[in-house]
Amino acid sequence: MSSASDSGLESGRSGEQQDPEKREPSPPPRSPPLLMDLDSGLVGWESPDDPLNPKNWPLSRKWKTMILIIVSCFMLPMTSTMFAPGVGDVIAEFGETSSLRQTLLISIYVLGFGWGPMMLHAPLSELYGRKYVILASNFCFSMFNLGCSLSRTSSAFLACRFMGGFLGSAGMVVGGGAISDMFQREKIGKVSSAFALGPLMGPNLGPIIGGFMTENVGWRWCFRLLLILGVAVSLLFFVLAEESNPSVLLHYKTKKLRKQLQRPELISVYEINNKRTHRQVFWFGISRPLALLCTCPSVTFLGLYTAIAFSFLYIFLTTVPRIYHDLYGFSPGIVGLCYLGMGAGQLAGILTVGNTNDKLVNYLTKKNGGKREPEFRLRPLFLSCILLPVSMFWYGWAVEYRVHWFAVVASMFPLGLGMVASMIPIQTYLIEAYAPFGLAASATAAGNCFRMTAGAFFPLVSAPLFNSLGHGWGCSLLGFLALGLCGAMAIGFVYFGKRLRERFPPRL
Repeated sequence: MSSASDSGLESGRSGEQQDPEKREPSPPPRSPPLLMDLDSGLVGWESPDDPLNPKNWPLSRKWKTMILIIVSCFMLPMTSTMFAPGVGDVIAEFGETSSLRQTLLISIYVLGFGWGPMMLHAPLSELYGRKYVILASNFCFSMFNLGCSLSRTSSAFLACRFMGGFLGSAGMVVGGGAISDMFQREKIGKVSSAFALGPLMGPNLGPIIGGFMTENVGWRWCFRLLLILGVAVSLLFFVLAEESNPSVLLHYKTKKLRKQLQRPELISVYEINNKRTHRQVFWFGISRPLALLCTCPSVTFLGLYTAIAFSFLYIFLTTVPRIYHDLYGFSPGIVGLCYLGMGAGQLAGILTVGNTNDKLVNYLTKKNGGKREPEFRLRPLFLSCILLPVSMFWYGWAVEYRVHWFAVVASMFPLGLGMVASMIPIQTYLIEAYAPFGLAASATAAGNCFRMTAGAFFPLVSAPLFNSLGHGWGCSLLGFLALGLCGAMAIGFVYFGKRLRERFPPRL
């Protein structure tokens, strides 16, 4: 079974095909109705309004599945930071003396978080469906958190942390594919805002929960709680979630009609261009995200942009516990509350940037004579490229001069707002630009790989940087780099992104 991209299909009653190279690349073409044509041996939707098509499902049915994905996506990033306030207890129990391994106790999960979705979950969900990929991933997440709670050495703990991130993070990118399956592009801004609640708020609420748990019942209970949550979400997902990948749904329909009509020659409209064996289909799907990352500069540079934002996030996540414990004498539980500054910024961003993204695109489309461009989604990057450096300057000098603790908390607000102003526009852009090719999940995973890898390794660089330059000049250096790089990319994509996207389309 294959999930051929929408780009090679143009179906009506005649089942005609259209050369993907001749498609108008911009604005992104709406997926045409892939209709049934049994005379030509093609199985598709009964009509453009077929109730089995996920885009035609009632809102309640769509949101039943989306809410479960959002809950999963809240739980997954929360794991990356939940025990951060109590990492000192973990270090003491394991007798860990290496500063590198101490930092990796938090960040190695994020490394797996970046590469697992790109190498496994996103392509598998496009080939074999969203539901069972997420379900299997949530089960792996639960089991490796059990391993973390039982670990007796730092090596075992690090291995379980990495594998929990690598195998357990499907929802983070498969959710983007599910959004493209069920919602029209005019609505994906608001849906993506809700979907972004988990990846954005999870890392902030995790330290609050984990700080008080570590203080009262020990750090191992952080992972026991995650085990319980993982099992509960897996059971709910198995019972309530529905498959939304249209190519998979039509594949099931094709198999059913072959038996009912005794016509083994029937094929899905998504499979008419497929000339590959099952093994070739599998390896082709696995290579999709990496191919996008290497051949589509739009995906590459937007991934770099989010990498900068997430690098700053994990600098805060890994340095704040030490700053507040050593300089201000806070307990682990109170240290967790200090992340509320960032959470407040992210909530403000979701309420503003998230809720206005679709309206902004509609306004710019009207202003552009009714011609819609995915790049309209990226205008909030102008706000983001200013807020991210401001946050670094503020945080660095507030720590350098040992000012009141609230000033340090407040410095996280612009970072939270700036992250939302980059993450939601970029995520919706990738979905809108690459969903017509059947590559929404792969494009999201490719961009996710950059930011998570940066989030895993950048804290390893920040410690020597701050030791050499101090927090003031160290954060200022990072802020100036972000201002130059993010500012240049924001201007480039807003004004020249269309040319770049059309010049380097997916060639898969």
